[in-house]
Amino acid sequence: MPKKQNLVMERSKEYIAKIEGHGSLAINWNKNSVKLNLLEGERLFEGILVGKTLEEMHWITPRICGVCPIAHNLASLASSEAALGIKISDQTKLLRRLMQIGQNVQSHVLHAVFLALPDYIGIDRITELNKKDPKKFALALTLKELGDEIAYVMAGRNVHPTRTTIGGFHNLPSKAELKNLLDGIKRSIPKARALIKIFQGLDYPELHVNLELLAQKSDEVISNKRRGFSIADYKKNIEEKVRDGSTAKFGAYQGEGYMVGSMARLWHQSFYKKDVSQFDINFTNPFHNNLAQAVETLFELEDGVKIIETLLREKLNSTTAKPAKNPPLRGIGAIEAPRGGLYHEVRVNKKGVITYANIITPTVQNLTSMETSATELLKQHSGASQKELKHLIEMLIRAYDPCITCSVH
Repeated sequence: MPKKQNLVMERSKEYIAKIEGHGSLAINWNKNSVKLNLLEGERLFEGILVGKTLEEMHWITPRICGVCPIAHNLASLASSEAALGIKISDQTKLLRRLMQIGQNVQSHVLHAVFLALPDYIGIDRITELNKKDPKKFALALTLKELGDEIAYVMAGRNVHPTRTTIGGFHNLPSKAELKNLLDGIKRSIPKARALIKIFQGLDYPELHVNLELLAQKSDEVISNKRRGFSIADYKKNIEEKVRDGSTAKFGAYQGEGYMVGSMARLWHQSFYKKDVSQFDINFTNPFHNNLAQAVETLFELEDGVKIIETLLREKLNSTTAKPAKNPPLRGIGAIEAPRGGLYHEVRVNKKGVITYANIITPTVQNLTSMETSATELLKQHSGASQKELKHLIEMLIRAYDPCITCSVH
């Protein structure tokens, strides 16, 4: 076997550090191609759900991921409520949106700062930042703790929610708790702006990829390249494939890879109706995803202020919405999780027992595009050494979507 092929096989056994889950790279230096081997054990959550009741679904699915359990909880609730014909109140929507804000701040700071930032500032792990630049470390820690606190108050725990139920909430936060959150968020907004400045000041590797960006908007999924599709038709358009050498599913939109998450949402202004031109995000460079996450952290906190101020003016109502008399018994729950569009679909019998469940996670959707971007990186940095290129590809994966575990749900 030629020497380069030996090197390829050897490197494919090396795990990628600072990601959630186990993955390795197989780089073919002769063909300038990259293959991701994802080696997490399958957990088969969709099969686990069959035979369970709808009331159990939103307790089970958050165990798919320790980074974004609230997103799975909310998607399961949405699919269950759709199956039962339940229309939740506007106040419940605001309370759940506040849960989502806590989730996004938690996840964005963890991803952008704790996993990706060390690559840019010459440290191995984020705890070293406490010695190198304690002010920046304290800033990041404050924002992460704020996300945890929002999640704790709104969801009952900062990891796996306990307060939510089909049609509403088991119990609600008090107005005193909401007021404390409001004060904390207002104090932290300047820190979120400072975080953006940190990420604007980084020296990102040069990379130009003709990315297709998909994001949810109302009942549609929209693309920057072609016609989108109805969320009701998500399964007709998003294909999942399991391939040799990997336990993960790889997603494609009608045969092509695409990117979901912060960059896609900001490009389409699908989640925030705000101009982002001032932040100089390069939407053809996936390394800028972490800058986009920092921008979204600010936007989330600003939205949080408005939501809490609205809730404080209202009487908090813990009444849960009831099922329809003749529910459809099939529902789709689609939300924008931190790393992109998340889809939960469920079908139940008349006793409320699940007969079918399907879940498509953002990571599944990002994997094909990650490989395409990594291959482009090899081509566009052909003058770099193999050691430098391997490091750049690992940086790219950590910038893109390091939440590998979700891909083997």
